Amino acid sequence: MKHDYEQIFKRDPESGKIVIEISLNDYLEFFHEWDNAVFKKRDMHPELAEFLEECSRDIPPKEALDVRFYLADEPRDPQKEEVIRSSYRNYFDAALSFEEGEVKRTVYGSGAMLLIALTLLSVYTLLASRSAGTVIASALLESLLIGGWVLTWEAFHRVAIDMIQPLRRKKMNKRLQGAAISFRYSV
Repeated sequence: MKHDYEQIFKRDPESGKIVIEISLNDYLEFFHEWDNAVFKKRDMHPELAEFLEECSRDIPPKEALDVRFYLADEPRDPQKEEVIRSSYRNYFDAALSFEEGEVKRTVYGSGAMLLIALTLLSVYTLLASRSAGTVIASALLESLLIGGWVLTWEAFHRVAIDMIQPLRRKKMNKRLQGAAISFRYSV
């Protein structure tokens, strides 16, 4: 029985990997058209990266990937193939690094919030027993208590909820980074 994704993507009979097929008119089509850097230092086209990410989402994580470029009108050029492989890896290395930084920022930010929350709650506990009973003192104490709990909730929310997407993107980028890259020619 074929799965839904196997009706869209082929499986390589030799390697067993799921093949993401990409047709290019020439080698330059892989790169961003506004990137005027020399051929060896150009960035991958953002629409191509978005397409690869969408395909990766459609294919179960347990499946290995083979990104296969079909070049209709180009003769084989091993140097250009290697430049594309390098640019592909660099793109996903950078994306992976960005997501790792995002995860670290979330963890550090949550830790700082939790530390401030614990400080506010500790100050509340110390001052609550010495309360003068005035309206202003009560308002300040309640502010410490509410602020402490709000910051505690926000710290846990950021770790439990806000970190899900960066972790998913990190996993997807790691998967795409490790995908096999192959080329097919009709010339």
